[in-house]
Amino acid sequence: MLGGFYGSAPVSCCGFYQPSFDLVNSYRVTAAGLPMLDGSYRTNPYLSDFGLTGAAKTNYQVNQSWAFDPRLDYTVGRRGVPYRDWGTMAGDAWIRDPAYAGPFVGVKHMVDAVVRATQTVAGGNYITGLNVNIIRLADVYLMAAECYVEANNLDAARALVNKVRARAAKLEGRQVNGTPAAAYNVKPYAAFASQDYARNAVRFERRLELALEGHRFYDLVRWGIAKTTIESYSGFEGQILSSFQNITFDETKDATFPIPQQQIDRSQERSRRLTKPIFLCHNPHGACCRRAPFLKPKGRFN
Repeated sequence: MLGGFYGSAPVSCCGFYQPSFDLVNSYRVTAAGLPMLDGSYRTNPYLSDFGLTGAAKTNYQVNQSWAFDPRLDYTVGRRGVPYRDWGTMAGDAWIRDPAYAGPFVGVKHMVDAVVRATQTVAGGNYITGLNVNIIRLADVYLMAAECYVEANNLDAARALVNKVRARAAKLEGRQVNGTPAAAYNVKPYAAFASQDYARNAVRFERRLELALEGHRFYDLVRWGIAKTTIESYSGFEGQILSSFQNITFDETKDATFPIPQQQIDRSQERSRRLTKPIFLCHNPHGACCRRAPFLKPKGRFN
């Protein structure tokens, strides 16, 4: 994929598919080790070395006092923190255009250095042997949790969310000079106070657990909140990166992508069965809609 890094990175290619500031800050946690479901993670956000110049940029050291869910550093590469077994992430030297898309890189679509010789394509080592996760257990737990929320069985939903969080709590935090790279903290929910709170918690957990795995856009569409979420994202991200200002989402053409009639006609044998355009599901609160993985969303909404 085109998520290979750039410049002096050990795997250099394209430099696209970068994590957003909004995604990175969504991993911030409260003193209780819970996500900031009220959106307060956007207040005084973590920026890494973005915006620094001169000696401050050159001598940057990661601030290890930030309170993060440990899944952050298994999802996002940030300057000053070990990246897999590649060594310390170098920052801008690995990034195509930090001023355009920020200072972060993805982790999940890369392989460890120790297997790079056998698990990448010769002459194109940004193409890896990683399998695509079509579905995994945490995804199943969280889909079931969505169903329980809509059935108002909040205890059952909470139990499944806490299973995912319990696994996250076992992750070994990254180390910088022998000490944790962040004040890692992730704890279970003691209760879901209301159905709305539970719904928000489950949806936020999907974002944290499945980030950069291709689910986010489709989740937003099927929940019926793509427009509000993406435009809110633009309002925040655009304050830091001008390239993401003023994004608008037109639900009449951006939420669903019909299969072109020409392609249906060309399918010949199948055209007898495909008698009308097929759309991505748009079912608010629905957890059981099938996604069409071959249809690609526009933009960068992590």
